[in-house]
Amino acid sequence: MHTATSPLAAPALIRIFDHFADAQQARSALLDDGFPAHAVQLDTVDDEAVPTVPIQGKAAWRGMFRLVVAIGNAQERERAHAIVQTHHGCDIEQRTASHVGGRRAGVATLAG
Repeated sequence: MHTATSPLAAPALIRIFDHFADAQQARSALLDDGFPAHAVQLDTVDDEAVPTVPIQGKAAWRGMFRLVVAIGNAQERERAHAIVQTHHGCDIEQRTASHVGGRRAGVATLAG
């Protein structure tokens, strides 16, 4: 029996990047480190009709780049995390918190 491997079916490490060059370098470094191409997906959050796009229950803001790495075990997660961190990949929860905090501060400034 043949089962297709999909990065979305396996546990995944998801990181958000502000710059495409950083995301592309992280993807290349993951591939160079032995992660298979089908396990590393890079896309953009660039739908102008929608201000945010949900990613695993969180929101990514338009203009960001999302890198999804299918992870098979804890060692792969650690390797992938170390690689994407060196290329400025941000955890989606941290990014969501920083954007929400920044928006609240901006609203308070406008209201004050």
